[in-house]
Amino acid sequence: MKVFYDPVQKTHVLSHEIIAGKRFRHHERRARIDIIRRHLRANGQFKFIVPEALPMEAVLAVHDEAYVRFLESSQMLSKDEVIWPYVFPCDRRVPVYEPVTVFTAGYYCFDVGTPIMSDTWQAAIAAASGAYAAAQHLKKTGEVCYALARPPGHHAAAALFGGYCYLNNAAIAAQYLSQYGKVLLIDFDYHHGNGTQSIFYDNSDVFYVSLHGNPAIEYPYFTGYSHETGIDDGAGYTLNCPLEPHCGPEEYFEAFKTSIDTAMKKTDPKFIVCSCGFDVADQDPLGHFGLLPENFHSLGQIIRSLNKPTMLVQEGGYLVERLGLNVESFLTAFL
Repeated sequence: MKVFYDPVQKTHVLSHEIIAGKRFRHHERRARIDIIRRHLRANGQFKFIVPEALPMEAVLAVHDEAYVRFLESSQMLSKDEVIWPYVFPCDRRVPVYEPVTVFTAGYYCFDVGTPIMSDTWQAAIAAASGAYAAAQHLKKTGEVCYALARPPGHHAAAALFGGYCYLNNAAIAAQYLSQYGKVLLIDFDYHHGNGTQSIFYDNSDVFYVSLHGNPAIEYPYFTGYSHETGIDDGAGYTLNCPLEPHCGPEEYFEAFKTSIDTAMKKTDPKFIVCSCGFDVADQDPLGHFGLLPENFHSLGQIIRSLNKPTMLVQEGGYLVERLGLNVESFLTAFL
């Protein structure tokens, strides 16, 4: 299996974050991709490819131009400068003035756990380039492939970053593929992909299905309820399946199969893009579904059984010591 990965993604180094007013060591650290690479290289069935930089048109097909210029301008920050958004506009109709400052970066952000630094842009572009290259490979060959993307992407909307995400890697891939046929975008990250849902909420070319923790008590809180099903041309093309924490593998798999079956009946996709969040693993510090390594293999088998050209994009997963094993278990189901 081809794995698209650019080591530039490691330049984005996060030290700490604030969750519910408390300081923690940042969960989205570069050790996550190091351990995944180590496991996949040891396996011997994966070929790593450094992708070419994606065209800016592919980014702008998903993200607003002003927002992209904002992220791009972060390269002007000094090496030791970190922007932590902490004030957010209540009225999005207000104009934005020089957003890359401590005071106004919140115009494009929705949480306080996702800082901007001088290396943020190049890392985000490298991650998005991997997803775009995987989509191109899938379109050309039909072969399953994997984008080892970091920073993750599914919380990033057209003009908002947050949840450790800046550019929506899976959405960029899905948007590209949707030019050639319907896309089913499956998101099994523990946290709802609010950004992905927002991007495709009025679009029937991409069916978005997500299983995640109940947003009444789990991040990002404001989206991911079952009554959110899309609007306009996208009405009926969003399917959210919120689950209670600690539901366990049996209930999880029952809900997963039911949701995927519903989505497949609604749309006969030409391609599948999968946002793969391994924070559904047992003992993950940010997720609580309790899946074991063998459960990830079964999850991969279900997706493979759909018998559609499929690409996989890395999202969350913060139990670093087991992340490589969980990812390997999932990916080998496709070999």
